[in-house]
Amino acid sequence: MVGELFLPHEMPEAPKESFFKGLFGGGSRSLDREELFGEQSGKASRTVAKHIPGINQLQDQSGRACNEIQKAHRMVVERGEKLSQLEERTEKMMNEAENFQSTSHSLMLKYKDKKWYQI
Repeated sequence: MVGELFLPHEMPEAPKESFFKGLFGGGSRSLDREELFGEQSGKASRTVAKHIPGINQLQDQSGRACNEIQKAHRMVVERGEKLSQLEERTEKMMNEAENFQSTSHSLMLKYKDKKWYQI
């Protein structure tokens, strides 16, 4: 009886070379950016921007909205300035009215008891 020492099997798949072994192992190997950071590596890089359709329209709309907001802000500031000017003018008129009232009252008291021919 002659037995076989080894049973025939298919060769297993060669293990992948690790990144550090390839980097420090003396052998030169070209590194593919897509292999390291792309979708093949398991997840896409967050820093790589993808084209988003319609982005130009969104930028135009946001620009128009920004212009409208600036215009509204400018109008609010102008309105505030006009209201403060109106408040100052109203205060000035009130002071002048009080001065007129006090002057007319003192004039009335001065000539209160005098007759027309004593003036």
